[in-house]
Parts: sequence; C-alpha cells; structure tokens
Amino acid sequence: MNSFSAVSATKAETKRELAKAKTRRALLKSALQIYSLEGACRMSMNKIAKGANIAQPSFYNHFDSLETLQNELSRQLKNNYLSPMRMAWVNMLKDYAALSKEAFHQRCEECLTLIFDAAFQNIALFQRLIEDSLRVNSQTEPNGLVSLMTEIREEWTKIFIQGLEASDNNFSRSEVNLCVDMASAQVHELILGCHQGRYSRQQAIKILCTNLDGIFGSFFNDNEQAISS
Repeated sequence: MNSFSAVSATKAETKRELAKAKTRRALLKSALQIYSLEGACRMSMNKIAKGANIAQPSFYNHFDSLETLQNELSRQLKNNYLSPMRMAWVNMLKDYAALSKEAFHQRCEECLTLIFDAAFQNIALFQRLIEDSLRVNSQTEPNGLVSLMTEIREEWTKIFIQGLEASDNNFSRSEVNLCVDMASAQVHELILGCHQGRYSRQQAIKILCTNLDGIFGSFFNDNEQAISS
C-alpha cells in the first residue's frame, strides 16, 4: 500500500469511528429522553433506535443489550452529578473544624448551587430518578437508571468518609449512612419544592447550608466531647 492509500485508509477509519461515536451519543440521548418522559419500564431498543434515527438491528453495533446502555447512561449521569463537587465536599469536611461558619456556608453554597444546577438541567429526569429510588427496596436487585439515586448516596457516603478520615475523626459507618440519607433527602425535597414554586432557590440553599452545618458538625462535636471526657 502506497502512502496515499495509507492516508486515505486512515481518514476513512477515523470517519467511521467519528460516525460510530456520534450514533452512540444519539442512542444515549434518545434513551435519556424516553426515560425522562416514560420511565425505565417503557424503554425498548426499538424506541431508542427510532429516536436516534437508526434501524433497530444497528443498536447492537453500539450496545450489547438495553441493560448495557442503561448502565452506561447511569454511569455518565452519576459522574456529571458528582464529579464537579467530589473534592469540594472532601476538603470541606477535612477542614470543617478550622472553618468559620461564614466560610463553611460559602463553600456549602457553592456545592449546593452545583447540585441544583445539575438537577434543573433536566428536572423531568430528576423527578423520574427520585420516583424510582422510592420504589427500590432490599428485596429488589435494581440496575442502571433505576438504582442511580441509590448509587449516588453510596458515593456520597464514600466522600463523607474520606473527608472524616482526613480530619482524624472517629465515626461509624451507620452514623455516616444516616447523615447522608438525611442530607440527600433534604436536598432532593427542596429541589422539587423550588421547581414547584413554593420558595426560591436562594431560600432553599440558605436553609440547607444551616442544616448541613448541623449534620456535619455533629461528628466534630461528638469527637470534642469524647476527648474532653
């Protein structure tokens, strides 16, 4: 093969790869729209392929199954939701004892603003995920989108533990789980309240900063009491 043919073959391969990546993104976007409007139980490969303007058999060129697509979409959403604030939460907990109330509230407000922004980018999706999470129980084995909120709470727990470990605080896993459940429930409820117009986002974030200060502070207060006793 001469150099011209080699270059042409490389360009053709690159073009195919770009086209495949574009179709994959279209399938994920179609699946997200269907899930937001109709829920996981109404999703099908045929609907998703149609929404992406491809024939159903072509679906398998990009995903092995509907479950594989759902898991990929769930992973992307979780990373989009958590990545911008992972280290912010860790550092906030690590430095909690040294922060003034004003400094904590400023950091907390920044993190909560990111969470609210992420939720309001697709509030229909957010509501669907909340509804699904309420139907998940210990007897089910959810996967993909249905378990996304559960997975996010697990990630919050890991982040919470990482921050507490960095601050040399004593804690139990059950205490962390309780605090994460309390915090996430409040955040999610106030996001929905803002969407329904019951109060403003600024009001919601302000009260959440105070409430999270109390939740986080309980670990440090308990630790101080244990040292003094």
